[in-house]
Amino acid sequence: MANTKNSSAREIILDRLLKHRCGYSVYELCDMVNRSLQLEGFSPVTPNTIRNDLTTIHEQYKRVLHVEKRGYAKYYRYKDTNSTIFTNVLTHGEIQHLRSALLCIRACDQIRGSLMYQDLTNRLSTILNIDSASDPIVIYEKIPPMNEIKRFKILYEHIQSKTPARITVCSKEEDHEKVITIHPYYLYQKENEWSLLCHDSTNDNPAEIPLKCIQRLVSAEEIEFIPNRDFPLKDFYAKHFSRG
Repeated sequence: MANTKNSSAREIILDRLLKHRCGYSVYELCDMVNRSLQLEGFSPVTPNTIRNDLTTIHEQYKRVLHVEKRGYAKYYRYKDTNSTIFTNVLTHGEIQHLRSALLCIRACDQIRGSLMYQDLTNRLSTILNIDSASDPIVIYEKIPPMNEIKRFKILYEHIQSKTPARITVCSKEEDHEKVITIHPYYLYQKENEWSLLCHDSTNDNPAEIPLKCIQRLVSAEEIEFIPNRDFPLKDFYAKHFSRG
């Protein structure tokens, strides 16, 4: 029998997790769902409940799930990572404003240790698909228009899932293309030009690559992701934000 208690809360959390390109096993989904449920004061659920929820998403909501077998476990995600079982009541601009506000609070708020701040962060991160313990992905002076966001959608997904990639780069200074392996961290807008901040593991150095110079991109999931140690965000916030 299906567990209908807190089913709406579980669906919100699962809908967010299934957007991740890496996919998750039932047990991983169960652990992450239970952590979020406990923050809201709900009781934990079992892996069988998660299996039933996945069946509901597929059969009742008619969403196509990509299932990949790795060893003895099956990993689940949406086939189309833009899929959702919800109709968003917020406009794109409103979501971007909320994301920016939350991330600025994380960097600047002096009372970040308070229960009020933690509750706000956890609730908004569940709704807006933000990891409350992570750094922002897109750093911009003005909210980018939809056509700009679509242009670097693939890079955004690689940054969000912490997936290395091999990119083909061609610049004005060089008359030939080169292929490098990168570990992407941020998309950065400066003076109306977008750049990718990343670690170039081919040459073992930090890199700032204009998006217009990237010709092709291929995922390199077999390579272990190198965490960001090249671009400390505290320097960025110290430069662009003041506490008056």
